[in-house]
Amino acid sequence: MFRFEGLRVAVLGAGKIGSMLALGFRGCGASVVATARRPERVEELRAMGLEATTDNVSAVKRASIIVVSVKPYQYPMLAHQIGNHVAGKAVVSVMAGVPLRLLRATLPGAEVYRAMPNINAAVKKSVTGIVAPKDAAFKDLVFSLFRCVGSVYEISEQLIDAWTAVAGSGPALIAELIDALILGALAVGIPRHVAYDAILETLVGTAEYLRSRPEHPAALRDEVTTPGGTTIRALKALEARGMKAAIIDAVEKATNRAKRLAREIEEELLEETG
Repeated sequence: MFRFEGLRVAVLGAGKIGSMLALGFRGCGASVVATARRPERVEELRAMGLEATTDNVSAVKRASIIVVSVKPYQYPMLAHQIGNHVAGKAVVSVMAGVPLRLLRATLPGAEVYRAMPNINAAVKKSVTGIVAPKDAAFKDLVFSLFRCVGSVYEISEQLIDAWTAVAGSGPALIAELIDALILGALAVGIPRHVAYDAILETLVGTAEYLRSRPEHPAALRDEVTTPGGTTIRALKALEARGMKAAIIDAVEKATNRAKRLAREIEEELLEETG
């Protein structure tokens, strides 16, 4: 694994995702400082073994790479705090909906990136999409750093909102599907603890099976589905209720929400500076 001894990373806004990233980066050998607004949260981060503070400016001054993990509506205030201290550094935003042009405008002199990891960073299985600037000096370092928490894909900024919907929100959608399968198992008499473990194992096994074969997922479906059998009845019930259409609609709505966030934040910044 790539090691980062001597690299100083600041994670600003170490909530759920931010703290997972901070722990993953530290696990690769980076020196990490995490920030939070509330002193109670700072104490929680310290209990995890992280260096933590409420002072964003001091954290930024000592770091070469800054990861911005605050809520999008909190960004305008943060930008005012750190904007004069980021020149010559790499700043990676994991906020949904905040475009590069806005990051560049509010973080003068910084080399800015957008990244969208997911909650699976907790088990080093995140799928992170990163938008990098052209001719980026820190690119290899930034990509390697995020590989500490899983796989990394370089994507265009035009796709980052869609990536947010699919990879960022995807674990929640999959968790809903798992919960539905568990409830179905309960309905037909399988104990919850047995159903939970069996469904998770089925999910992992199915993913590995699909990865091992460069075929469309429908090929697996067709292998399992026999004429007049149980699977076709289950599939018919799902299609009758529009399962695929509902999932497609969910992804489209999440993508559109990410796009709207950018407009809302830009309007707020213009009001504050106007």
